[in-house]
Amino acid sequence: MARPVGRSVALVLGALLAPVVLVLAPRDRASVIVLAASSAGAAEAVTLAEGAILARFGEFGLVARSDEPGFAARLYGAGAMLVIDGAGRGGCLPQSQPS
Repeated sequence: MARPVGRSVALVLGALLAPVVLVLAPRDRASVIVLAASSAGAAEAVTLAEGAILARFGEFGLVARSDEPGFAARLYGAGAMLVIDGAGRGGCLPQSQPS
C-alpha cells in the first residue's frame, strides 16, 4: 500500500513544481542568476563558461549573461550549483555594493 501512496505524492509534487521550474528555467541570451558555494566560485563558473558578470547577487551568486546559446549548460559544466532566469535583474542591480 505504501508504494501507490509514494507514487501519488511524487506525481502531485511534480505537478506542483513543474510550473515553477518552467518560470525559473534560464533562457538563451538572457541574464541569469548563477549560484555557487561562494561568489568567487560563481565568478569562476561565469568566466569558464565565457559569460559576462553584470552584478552581484547576494553572498553566493552573480547575475551574468552570454549571447552564445547554451550558457546555462556551460555554467553547470563549470561548477555552478544553480542557474535560474535573471528576470532582467542585470540592468537594475549595481555592479558591486559598498561594504
